[in-house]
Amino acid sequence: MDLACAVCLACLMVWSAAPAFGHGLGLDMLTVTVGDATYEITAQLPDRFDDESKILVVTVQDASLPETPDVVLHMDIMHGGGSILRDTFLAEGGSLSLGIVTADGEVRVSGERRSGALAGSPEVTGPVFGSGGLYTIQLRIESVGGEAIPDSMVHTLDLLVQDTARHAAVSLDGGEAPFTTKSYFDTVSEFVYDAGTGTVEFRMPFDWSAGRVSHIPVLHMEVHFPKDLEEFVTRGYGGKVNGVDLFRSSVTVDDFSTPEERTVHFVLLQDHLNIIKARMERPGGQLPDHMAFTLQKTQDIRSQLSAFTQNGDYQVDMTWEPEVILPDQSTKFIFTIRDAYTGETIRNSGYDFVLVRDGKAIHRESGMAVVGGDFREYTFTEEQAGAAAVRIENIQGTGQYVEFTFAVAPEFGVAAALVLVAGAGAAAALSRFGVLGRVPGAAAR
Repeated sequence: MDLACAVCLACLMVWSAAPAFGHGLGLDMLTVTVGDATYEITAQLPDRFDDESKILVVTVQDASLPETPDVVLHMDIMHGGGSILRDTFLAEGGSLSLGIVTADGEVRVSGERRSGALAGSPEVTGPVFGSGGLYTIQLRIESVGGEAIPDSMVHTLDLLVQDTARHAAVSLDGGEAPFTTKSYFDTVSEFVYDAGTGTVEFRMPFDWSAGRVSHIPVLHMEVHFPKDLEEFVTRGYGGKVNGVDLFRSSVTVDDFSTPEERTVHFVLLQDHLNIIKARMERPGGQLPDHMAFTLQKTQDIRSQLSAFTQNGDYQVDMTWEPEVILPDQSTKFIFTIRDAYTGETIRNSGYDFVLVRDGKAIHRESGMAVVGGDFREYTFTEEQAGAAAVRIENIQGTGQYVEFTFAVAPEFGVAAALVLVAGAGAAAALSRFGVLGRVPGAAAR
């Protein structure tokens, strides 16, 4: 397993430890030098909250001292291109707890003021952290222990509030095709689903400057859609950002977290962002102020789906032949069972091979993957056309399992088969990288 894939897998495993692949709120920290002292600055929102009250905690700590003296901070919170809160605060002992009550109307700040700085436990009421997207906090240290800091620099931290948006689209037969996007960076807009080409496109604001990209360790985006949207349920997906093809590890498939939905994740590491930026740059050209995402289904023969068992011990890679599954013809399901932590195949792995339709098993047989990989064949009937799933159950007798969703084309069939592979030609440009779908269903070890 190469380093990029290992890091991506680690990120996904950490997210999966919390519901819905992350709490959607943020934590950011940086180390700065002010004069002769080095400070660690942290901004954090709570992982979960039960009502509209939240607490923003900002700390400025001098690691060389057992206790940090009082710090006066000028803080500007920005969202949506403008400032939503600007004031001066006293962080007693280097720690500030700012109560946030999300409400409509103007921003109001209440609390005790000492020498012009809000002290104690101040509270802010208004549209702060009430909508999804990127919140940028600009901090300037004005004094430490009562000593003014002349010409203090502005330090930037980012907090991310999950942006969830639902999009009404039209399926190939004219019916509803509901999609949901979840952004862990900024707000999604201009969502378009083209059923004919099997393509989803949307945009998100993004600053491609070197300073901003260097501050982002990983960027995460999700696209959700029903598993019974057969025209878009395929064996693999390709992704682009601003027309640049993404790596296999950047586009991952999750059929496990939500029973009725398939989730496709965009996971872009900082290295990926730098590669995309380099491929966009032209001499004298100007970088865009956004990310334009493209998600396209592909039948690339080299693509495969991967899933993790509930406890995260096993990974199963799955593919099938032929690429388009039709009734009355034999379909071969090919899979490999691996150790999820090392990526190595596991020899002599017992398993149950199960095909599921409408929530009921239509076929079940047991087997042994002697060399870690195996295959099973099955011929679907016309009555079994539609959405279905293949499960590898009871791996090594542990009761653990994985599941993959696919579609069996109906009889009236060549046209339907062409629908399933529509867009494959347009996705051929992605074949340089292929697509690897992963289901991050494991907790971190």
